[in-house]
Amino acid sequence: MPRFSILLVATLALAAGTATPARADLATWDQAKVSALAKQLETETRSLEDTFRKQPQATGAQRRSYYRLKQDVREVRNGATQLAGALDKGATQEETLPIYEDLMQDIRRVRDFAPQLFTTHDVMERASAVRQVLNQITPYYDPDAAPLRPAAR
Repeated sequence: MPRFSILLVATLALAAGTATPARADLATWDQAKVSALAKQLETETRSLEDTFRKQPQATGAQRRSYYRLKQDVREVRNGATQLAGALDKGATQEETLPIYEDLMQDIRRVRDFAPQLFTTHDVMERASAVRQVLNQITPYYDPDAAPLRPAAR
């Protein structure tokens, strides 16, 4: 019986080792390029926030969702400003990774909820512009991440 256990453990270890997919490499860190993209991201998020502010405020049952989305847009804007500032001061990939990850979560929420609140596509167009810049930054932070696709309308 001990021989069977050893064989089973060895087989499982071999299977676990071969089942792990190969991880892609990060793009070579280019401080100047990532910093320039972050500045572009900051500009796009400012435009997103301005566009959001021009939308009519939700009433009734949608008020809570409206304020949630307002906060998410604010977080996207603040995150972009924080990322651009940190990179401008020479922060590394490791130092700015949490900011990038938060930005990705926030822009996903904006893209998911904006179509539910607004009948015009203004906010979605601005969120898509933010997404396009984030797609250019992604290889420096997450080599396995699929670019964010446009949200369904």
